[in-house]
Amino acid sequence: MSGPCLVRTVAIFILFSSFSLLHAEDEEFSDIMELVSETENCSAKLARDKNATEEQKKEDRKRRKIGIGETVTVTLNCKKPFLLEPKDQIQWKVIEGKELLEDGLKTEETTEKAKFRINPCASKEQIQQSGGKVAIEVETELGTALPRPIEFDVVFPEHLTAEHETLGGMVKGVPAADMGFPRDGDPAHGVSAQLLVSIHPLDVCFKGIRVIEKDKGYVGAAGSLAQPHAADSVWSVGLDNRFGLHDNIGIKSGVNGHMQWDEIQGYDADGHPVYKHSYPNEFTWNCLFRTYGGDENKEGISDIATVFQNFYIESKGEGLFYARIRKFLVDTKKKDECSVERTSGGDHIFKP
Repeated sequence: MSGPCLVRTVAIFILFSSFSLLHAEDEEFSDIMELVSETENCSAKLARDKNATEEQKKEDRKRRKIGIGETVTVTLNCKKPFLLEPKDQIQWKVIEGKELLEDGLKTEETTEKAKFRINPCASKEQIQQSGGKVAIEVETELGTALPRPIEFDVVFPEHLTAEHETLGGMVKGVPAADMGFPRDGDPAHGVSAQLLVSIHPLDVCFKGIRVIEKDKGYVGAAGSLAQPHAADSVWSVGLDNRFGLHDNIGIKSGVNGHMQWDEIQGYDADGHPVYKHSYPNEFTWNCLFRTYGGDENKEGISDIATVFQNFYIESKGEGLFYARIRKFLVDTKKKDECSVERTSGGDHIFKP
């Protein structure tokens, strides 16, 4: 065989071989196409790292572990672009975890990219029932050399921690602002602090989700100065997984006989004042933090964590009172959690 016949035979063989190869690859997923992803934001851990490079942040955004509220773009890469034609026939499909997406899967600028957002109001129960997975696949008109589906692990907030506001390390703590609490050196009785609250884990980003604090009553002994917990405070979470606003904690003496620490009901035989309230006086709040949808339903969506806030007040004589608050206690017996203490006329002491 020679001449044109040989050329045609070779051409047919090459075409048949290419067709056979593509279909052999079609039986299993191919490396000719690949689905890659990019989160809108880097993780909170990288957002907090002042020394993180743009390259590190870019690499971090490739992660497949994502938090509720995160937005992700999935891109279809192909080494043989002709396999994508006609591009207007590229079809994206959520094959697992569809119920966790806020508005489904969207293609905007090009059919080679799809975007989704994990619903910031997805409940812990929904995530557990779905296995905590979102999986996406793509199909083309030719259906040849398709990529493996891409999977993501979706996580719900696990726990909370708190630290004192330090103004960038300039101070050890800051009293609550604009709430009428005593300042350093003020003779008035009371104590307060501004806390920075973090949502964990930090290897994802919870930006945009909202959290509400609920009052779950008292725990342990309650003294006569016990005050109701004005809960239902709402916070939005930032890029670094911190609450956008401080959690202000504080307690102060009332006036005119209302929760007044130094209210005198008489005098003893030696002429010393006998206070209406007994000291030491102690009570503890049970504080439940939940994700929140922003609607009129103030009950929230799913529990994140329950913590304790302990108040302790003691008379020091000579009309002075020592007060201490400990918050974000996961155990009422712990002594080393975020705390603030102060004696009338003195300065605030922030620990740890």
